[in-house]
Amino acid sequence: MKEYKIGDYLVHETNGVCTVKDIKEMALSGRGSEKLYYILSPVYSSKSQVVTPVQSDKVRVRDVKPKEELEKLYSVVLDLDTIEVDNDRKRGEVYKEKIACFEPIELARIVKTVYKRRLYRIKDGKKVMAQDEKMLEIAGKKLFEEMAFSFDEDVDEVKTKFLSQIKID
Repeated sequence: MKEYKIGDYLVHETNGVCTVKDIKEMALSGRGSEKLYYILSPVYSSKSQVVTPVQSDKVRVRDVKPKEELEKLYSVVLDLDTIEVDNDRKRGEVYKEKIACFEPIELARIVKTVYKRRLYRIKDGKKVMAQDEKMLEIAGKKLFEEMAFSFDEDVDEVKTKFLSQIKID
């Protein structure tokens, strides 16, 4: 696993884009001996702080994807396969698996799938499903925040531009 320095930016699996504020050796209560931990500050949630081990099999962090790689998502969104699962419970499980891998391309697939489902349901006069809205919020937040950070743009602008690429037949 790559080691980061104070001031580096990274993506934390549950907290999104963060900056490394400090690296400390600490013993967390009930956890035993001291370990080295990153003290992270989420970029889009300045009032919170995340403490995560430098070496861990459970908590995952990765580099922020380069701007060029994330920009490609705009041009490939139309070609991305949607997630086609008829059973609502199974579809929710697939969404959760894709979110857990926290890779932008998979997050984009979820966003596209859920957003298209939403548009179709509205077009057919049906209610939007709560599970879909929750998954769109979770996947979209992770995707659009990383894109906005990489592009140095506003999250809402990135979201609007991305969603405007998605059309229904």
